[in-house]
Amino acid sequence: MHLYFFLLVIVSLSCGSLPPVDTSLAQASLATLCMVTALTLLCHIAGRICAQQIHNENLDPLIGAELLERQMNAFRWLGLGIVVLCLGGFGLASASGKAPILNHSFFLQALILLAPGLTITIATWSAHQYYRSLTGLADRKQKTHVSCLWQRFRGTVAWLVVPILLLLGMTDLIGTLPIDEGVAAAITVVGMLLFVPLGLPWLIRHLFKTSKLDVSTETWIQQILTATGLRSTRILRWHTGHQSFNAMVAGFIPPLRTLLVSDRLIDELPRDQVAMVVLHEAAHLRRFHVPIRMLTIVPAWLLGGFITRLANGHSWGILAGSIVAIVLTMIGLRIAAFRTELDADLHACRMAVDMADQIECVPASYQQASAALSSALLRITLEHPGARKATWLHPSVSERIASMQRHGVPQTTPNIPTNAIAQ
Repeated sequence: MHLYFFLLVIVSLSCGSLPPVDTSLAQASLATLCMVTALTLLCHIAGRICAQQIHNENLDPLIGAELLERQMNAFRWLGLGIVVLCLGGFGLASASGKAPILNHSFFLQALILLAPGLTITIATWSAHQYYRSLTGLADRKQKTHVSCLWQRFRGTVAWLVVPILLLLGMTDLIGTLPIDEGVAAAITVVGMLLFVPLGLPWLIRHLFKTSKLDVSTETWIQQILTATGLRSTRILRWHTGHQSFNAMVAGFIPPLRTLLVSDRLIDELPRDQVAMVVLHEAAHLRRFHVPIRMLTIVPAWLLGGFITRLANGHSWGILAGSIVAIVLTMIGLRIAAFRTELDADLHACRMAVDMADQIECVPASYQQASAALSSALLRITLEHPGARKATWLHPSVSERIASMQRHGVPQTTPNIPTNAIAQ
């Protein structure tokens, strides 16, 4: 999960707790529309200027695409501030909460809160695609442009936004039932708890564009997962247009658990490296890393709720509690993610040794396994050197390689007497 997308969703929804602003929904919507439209135009102007510079100086369009992406990344982070301005400063959040129809629907309020940030994000993607069409890197057809934006949304922030909207829609639906409020609250909690292990894997599998693997590859990967004790795992080819080296596991209940392996990873990495990537994902499940990460969030939001309660009804109480919860969530998730990623690397190498004599193309020693996984990490990040640096939820590639080497069992050579060598 990219830090920007996490903050985009959390900050947008948290703005619903900002102190109210004396304004109408129409005024707040108009001011927000003007601000978002201005930034959208600015993004596309930047894309056109970049395309003209590339054409005038006869440079490689790919160089311009990388430079423009850096600009769009800056615009996205600037957009977070604009989101707070629109929702809090212009009063869109408080106005939507008081509107006659919106005030009874968490789903509709969330749509309003998420709209500015998602629009800004899509505008940066659109500007990048606009540049690609101007420089001949992409088709100029409108259908292609829209399809590209949909695929970007579908493969990035959709899996975070759609589940939240579905849960809020479910809450609205339960609230309309003729039952006691306590019973409705209990049903809501149970529904949310069941959604994570049951509904979320199904949703992610359908949000991403997937298909079945070829029989031989699927059988081979299934053998690896079975050897790790992860039977009954669905394996799918994740179509990214050969843009991404990636793999992920959705869900942790065996009948619903799915391993997604990207097209480029399957097609371009050698089998031993694919095996280590699969074992890395399997290690996350075997070592219960997903529940561990989820549990790190709980203390942060409990403390945030405690601060809000201490505020004793003051308008700043909810805001202060939300800020504390968000900051502590970011810190806690970072610490847990770093440790679990390094642990998954080590455990993957150890599992490889245990199954190497049963399954082909699996490294036979710890040194070979760590070398294969290290090579995979370097290949995955070859075209994007910046990806080798540490991010919010991932240690740097060099740190991961050093960790595997540090924990490796050194190969020892037998003690041979000197006179034996002489002979």
